[in-house]
Amino acid sequence: MASPQQIQKIKKLAKKGESVNTIKEKLGLPKSTTYYHFKKAVGQKQKENALKIPEDEEIRGELCGIFAGDGYVYVRGDGHYEITITLNIEDDYWVELREFFEQNLEKKPQIIKEGDCGRVRLRYSSKKLYDLFKRRLDWCEEDKTGTVCLAEGQNSDAFKLGFVRGLIDTDGSRVKNRREYRYGSVSKKLAENFCSILEYFEVESSLRRSVDKRENCRDMFRVKIYGDDARKFQSKVQPRHPKKQL
Repeated sequence: MASPQQIQKIKKLAKKGESVNTIKEKLGLPKSTTYYHFKKAVGQKQKENALKIPEDEEIRGELCGIFAGDGYVYVRGDGHYEITITLNIEDDYWVELREFFEQNLEKKPQIIKEGDCGRVRLRYSSKKLYDLFKRRLDWCEEDKTGTVCLAEGQNSDAFKLGFVRGLIDTDGSRVKNRREYRYGSVSKKLAENFCSILEYFEVESSLRRSVDKRENCRDMFRVKIYGDDARKFQSKVQPRHPKKQL
């Protein structure tokens, strides 16, 4: 039986959008007891698998890096926020990422396979996830790809490491048979964020602008990390993508 204090806590957490499973774990109560008061508080269907934003700053950083690299948001007419990550369907990284999302967000993403186009999309409908990205990142809604960057403010070392990991896994590469990493973005500010974080962790890199004169193509800002610094980068950042590990 829940105490009056626990009942009040259940109601408060339920109205904040916490799931039954999360509340029962926090309060150490049976699921049936938690659900009884949960349902009375919010009067809606039980959210068995409600998305949860992780407390771990490194995981938050990685989520932001992944979104900055391969994500976009669509605000539907009914007010729902669709967050989509688009990946290469031939690359096993999307499977790793699906498991990473499910484990850390406590909710399975919707999977949309587009084999004819060589793409797979991982999608969430979540205002919570959108709010995380808008707090930690900045971008122009009309041109997310070319303007996305870190928002003003201080970030923890753990967040920085996770952020760089998300960027290298989505928009970076490792040169085969060489100690070298490459990263590229059409967002100058994002490439500068990447280099600034590397410098903070004493990893040397070079940044240059690659001009693309083709019609409707944009210049790229490319970063290279060589030799011992590539080793240091691998050791510090520990890319999740199997092909981006030395």
